[in-house]
Order: sequence, then C-alpha cells, then structure tokens
Amino acid sequence: MISKSKKQRDRYSRSLLGFTLIEVLVVMIIVGILSAIAAPSWLGFVNNQRINSSQTKIFQAIKVAQSDAKIRNLSNANRSRIIFKTGLTTNAFRSDNVRSNAGQQSLEPGVTISSVTTTLPVMPVSDADAGKSYIEFDSRGFVYDPSNQITYPICINLEVSGSQKKRWISIRTLLGAVVTGSEPTTCT
Repeated sequence: MISKSKKQRDRYSRSLLGFTLIEVLVVMIIVGILSAIAAPSWLGFVNNQRINSSQTKIFQAIKVAQSDAKIRNLSNANRSRIIFKTGLTTNAFRSDNVRSNAGQQSLEPGVTISSVTTTLPVMPVSDADAGKSYIEFDSRGFVYDPSNQITYPICINLEVSGSQKKRWISIRTLLGAVVTGSEPTTCT
C-alpha cells in the first residue's frame, strides 16, 4: 500500500517537471518588450562605434602620410598621397607612398565618405582612380599645393547609411593641422 505522503510527493514532483503555457507566454512577452526597448539603443551604439572607427582610420592615414613624407624626405615626384572615393565602404580611400597600411583601405560596414572638399585636385584620366579627390604631403609634411588653389579647411565628411550619424576630419591649415569632430553635422 502506498502511503499518503508518498502520493503527495508524486503529485508535487510531477507538477514541478515543466512550465505551464501561461508562464512561458508571460516570459516571452517580457523578453519581447525588453528587446523592443533595447534594439534601437543597441543599433545606435553599433552605428556610433562604426563611424568612430572609420573616422579614426582616415585620421590615422592622414597622420601616417604626413609623418612618412617627413621621415623619408620625399621628392616632389614621389609624395605621400591619400585618394578619397565618395559613396564607398569597401576601398573607400587609398594611401600611396607610405610605409605602413599602404594601398586600398575600407571603412566599417555601412560607413561611407559622403563628401570631400571640392577644391582638392583630382586624379588624372590616366589613373585607375580618375576624377577622385586626393591630398599630397611634401617633405615637410605640409599639404602640397603648388597652384595655391586648395582652400582651407579641407573636409572629409563621413556618414552611416540609414542613420543620422555623421563625423568629419578636417585639415585646417597648409601646415597640416588635423582635427576631427561631429558638430556641426558636416565640416564646412
């Protein structure tokens, strides 16, 4: 014969084997609400990190090009150069005649160069990057501008597609003073 206490234990142990449908639904609703609240914040955070990282890449490329031009004391025929391609994420800029990180460079996913100062010279038709804006640095690390047609500041504006996030890099003077920022929304 089975004792009364054993019957009660069996009844309670069976009821602790799983969750009821109501309990599962309540948990799913709570998780859904929390996800709906957190998702926009998370996407904003990710976009902010991407554009900051891309801004840093271009800033560092400019500083490396200036530094290499000084260290190597480059002649006018072989200056350090950075070529900018607007509207691209992959291969958005190219560094030439630098010791490290030379060649095509990509930005973070979704980040593009939205605009570059229009007074910069453009690559000649004979080059693969014909019509793209570029900056060259002479042996002193200054912006190379023999025709005195470049106006300052030189602005490189970045944006994240589908977002209001914008950042910029600016070369403020002929001497190559570089600054970054996010306000106003574009460098002018």
